[in-house]
Amino acid sequence: NPQSFLTAISQVAAQKNMWELDKLCTFTEVRKWVTIDEVEAPTRDGAYIIGMSMQGARWNGADVTIEKSKPKEMFCTMPVMSVRGVSVEKADFKGMYLCPTYQTLQRGPTFIFKAQLKTKSPPGRWVLGGVAMVMEVV
Repeated sequence: NPQSFLTAISQVAAQKNMWELDKLCTFTEVRKWVTIDEVEAPTRDGAYIIGMSMQGARWNGADVTIEKSKPKEMFCTMPVMSVRGVSVEKADFKGMYLCPTYQTLQRGPTFIFKAQLKTKSPPGRWVLGGVAMVMEVV
């Protein structure tokens, strides 16, 4: 269950830093690694996740931002992502698109969380484009 996994990441951060669990949020950072084999060591806080796909846009690994998808490209495979629990007060979401993440293409009832992805365009562009990440692409 992905929600339980993310809650566990936040719980570990809360215990480690003596924070209140309800004052934490999940923070994501896209890494440059494309495969899990490129990861050299485990993260000190949080976890690495892999296997996400972006729908409606694509990830530019060179600029480390979201960009317009190529013609006839439905999905873009995402690189390895770091997920960790951070204090809501310390979280900085400027220049970020809060990308909804779903378990399946059905979206609605399969919502998991909002991943923070860097963007050079206004976040509203991606909202209007229906950009989302999906865990399971069949």
